[in-house]
Amino acid sequence: MIAIGVQTGGPEHKESAIRKALATAMGVAARVRETNYNDGSETWINPIFIVPGSLLNPDFEGYKLGHFSKKEKGLVVQIAVPQAVANGENINSFIGSSLREAVRLAAARFQSKKLSFSTLKAEKIILSIEAELS
Repeated sequence: MIAIGVQTGGPEHKESAIRKALATAMGVAARVRETNYNDGSETWINPIFIVPGSLLNPDFEGYKLGHFSKKEKGLVVQIAVPQAVANGENINSFIGSSLREAVRLAAARFQSKKLSFSTLKAEKIILSIEAELS
């Protein structure tokens, strides 16, 4: 399962194309995933897109694995949004490819903890997001 988060680095993103696309992705993920995704019965990921701005920039490039909740079986995957994407370039393809990479990284982490993760359910959510964005 996937529950998407967004952290924007400044007020200039309030009505930006990247913020709107990520809001759409969050809404689709919320509609498509199971309602009890975070009850601890299955693993899930919380990819958080960090959009650079006038007040805050990610302190890394690419992806960074964050907090893992043993109780809820959730893993945070931080995604640094490149400035070009924040400026409006290739937003939709970036969102889809970033989510797939987050799933790949999370699946490996879960496997190392001997926990299963449904990449099939995650892919279903990603495909729904891509369809909505196109």
